[in-house]
Amino acid sequence: MNTDPAPDADAARARLVRSLVAAGDLTDPAWRAAFESVPRHLFVPCFYDHAGRKVSADDATTRAEWFEAVHEDRSLVTHRTDGAATSSSSQPSLMATMLEALRVTDGAGMNVLEIGSGTGYNAALLSHRLGSRHVTTVDTEPELVHAARARLAQAGYSPRVVLADGAQGHTESAPYSRIIATCRINSVPVEWIRQLADGTGDDAGQIVAPLGNALVRIRRTGSLEADGRFLPGGAFFMPLRRTAGDGIPARRPDLPTGEGRPTALPVAAIADNAFRFLVSVIEPGLTWQYDLGQDSKPAAARVWSADGSLACLQSGGTVSETGPRSLWSRLEEAYRVFTEHAEPGPDRYGFTLTAGTQRVWLDTPGGPSWPLRAAP
Repeated sequence: MNTDPAPDADAARARLVRSLVAAGDLTDPAWRAAFESVPRHLFVPCFYDHAGRKVSADDATTRAEWFEAVHEDRSLVTHRTDGAATSSSSQPSLMATMLEALRVTDGAGMNVLEIGSGTGYNAALLSHRLGSRHVTTVDTEPELVHAARARLAQAGYSPRVVLADGAQGHTESAPYSRIIATCRINSVPVEWIRQLADGTGDDAGQIVAPLGNALVRIRRTGSLEADGRFLPGGAFFMPLRRTAGDGIPARRPDLPTGEGRPTALPVAAIADNAFRFLVSVIEPGLTWQYDLGQDSKPAAARVWSADGSLACLQSGGTVSETGPRSLWSRLEEAYRVFTEHAEPGPDRYGFTLTAGTQRVWLDTPGGPSWPLRAAP
């Protein structure tokens, strides 16, 4: 199924795969074969750099830059809405980690649902491994769905590509042995649990998704019950969109006036990925702005939530707030738990879902825990 239009694409893709293998991100020979065969550049004909400049295969002035980037282990913004990034091609090493975490079995007839079609590249990798008839992928953006379907066909794959609300899954092709989400969720949509296959152990339906800023692997344990653990390391994805164009960052509220108060949460903590994971779970959807010091690390910050609550951390170690609630107090309490438990990384956390409740817990289900607001 090699449809590479670009010279040297096979060799460039092979170098990328070798680098993923050498880094330990790609260990399964079957997934390695998929990455070696599926041409990423076919699914990413253009992207946008950090300045919003379009880098395209069709532009002679950017073609060489485009070709190099799509064959590197980089996340690339592929779609923008009103100037904001709303879709991307994920970093190949992270894609490999998620695909291996799915624990699929060849020849077992496993059906997989992907939430977030994006460019179609991940659906192509799944189709190569499992066969197109076992793969369904959904997205809420018509433009993305149409483009992904066309690129998949050009590459020789024909999974179901559906325009749908990802939070509702896709009942027509259920039940699914596995569900993989390539967008960040703040809680697990109950419809995903309903659409998972029954079973026990590894035969039970499972989900791999970015919950907050890390990956969680969840196993169905009952009609509306599931549990799981988070994987090591971070995972930074764009949010699940319910309608085309949503998920665009909110405007910053007005800054507070008046003097600040001392805080026990140091500025260094807001750059700590382990602490930020906990924050992403208990206060999802925060927007941050930083002032960097001479060492290029945050020296001051502003953070706000969708309800208009805002906190300003000054370089002198004081904080001032405005809005309907004390957002910074929530972060201070999380930091207290974080430090009292030896600054845990994501892999020390777990997840439990029962009818009407979802929570993330630390170390054991009986340890410190935080309820999640259930998605509809």
